[in-house]
Amino acid sequence: MRIPVTQMSNEALLRQLLDAIPSCVFLVDRDVSILDYNAAAGAFLGVGRRQILHHRGGEVFHCLHARDVAAGCGHGPFCKSCLVRGAVNEAFTGKKCVRRQVCMQLSSGRKVEDLHVLLTASPFTYQGHERVALILEDLGGMVALHSLLPVTANGNDLKKGPGAPRLSA
Repeated sequence: MRIPVTQMSNEALLRQLLDAIPSCVFLVDRDVSILDYNAAAGAFLGVGRRQILHHRGGEVFHCLHARDVAAGCGHGPFCKSCLVRGAVNEAFTGKKCVRRQVCMQLSSGRKVEDLHVLLTASPFTYQGHERVALILEDLGGMVALHSLLPVTANGNDLKKGPGAPRLSA
């Protein structure tokens, strides 16, 4: 039996809507502390709510620079040029950032991994509090496929698209 949207509580509707989105969605404050997230984000991070909620994004994502200084994510010299933090800051000034291609460098044990995403930071107000919806769409598969694109027989490089310089014979 279908329940009309008008009969659902706002919290239930919001939770179902967030969890239906296949991309990672985080609700963050001005310090990029995570206030809530959807099921896709939880599956991606693979840790419990205690390790995510009210922690800064760089700490949760294992940003390469999150531990550069004792004060943590948002306080190191690199943080001034952080594309995620910059997009969230932009959103808090009222400028929506939509599907900006970003490469995040994350630490994974002793390795550094690049996470290629489309980043959206969209401002909204809820119960009198300014927030930002931070959406990360994984481009990892697309980046891997792009590296496999061949050069065509007539010398066009499919990676560069139409009008790209031809390879000399």
